[in-house]
Amino acid sequence: MISSIETHLNLPNKEAYLKLIQPEHIDQLYQLLESNRKYLQKNIPGIDSLQTRDDLERRWGTSKENSLQFGLWLNKNQLIGRCRLTRDVNTCSADIGYWISETFQGQGLMTSAVEQLIKFAFEKWNIKRMEIHCGGNNLKSRAIPERLGFSNEGISQMYPPILLNGQMLESIVYSKNNSIEK
Repeated sequence: MISSIETHLNLPNKEAYLKLIQPEHIDQLYQLLESNRKYLQKNIPGIDSLQTRDDLERRWGTSKENSLQFGLWLNKNQLIGRCRLTRDVNTCSADIGYWISETFQGQGLMTSAVEQLIKFAFEKWNIKRMEIHCGGNNLKSRAIPERLGFSNEGISQMYPPILLNGQMLESIVYSKNNSIEK
């Protein structure tokens, strides 16, 4: 998977960092989800399927070789968000999913976290293409790949629109190619 040095990725904000989610973090992650559930339901399909701690642990609790689950931490012990980095070894690509507590939005923390995950994927996994999929109406989430220089490829042809909160939600695809030469 990744070495112990890479289980912790520092962000430019000296107080914030990414750390792989471990079994001892599941209760804290579940509490964060519960305290943000109404907010997250607006934009993240599947939140309603995470009704118990065990549901969350099965879905977001463990990293695998090609899918890493990170917590976004502040001040050594405050979990404020979650990021997923998934690699497709067949296409030499990866994608990132993320969310942050409503309380901590607008501070650039998730943008910095996503930027570090991109750097990690390009340098350590040697991927060629990074993708981020965002709901068409989720302007805050869409602002992150736009700030980081991703190309907006438009509505996903791979994922059909889904019904979320009584509205059809289209997935917008953002991509960035690896410009790091080895």
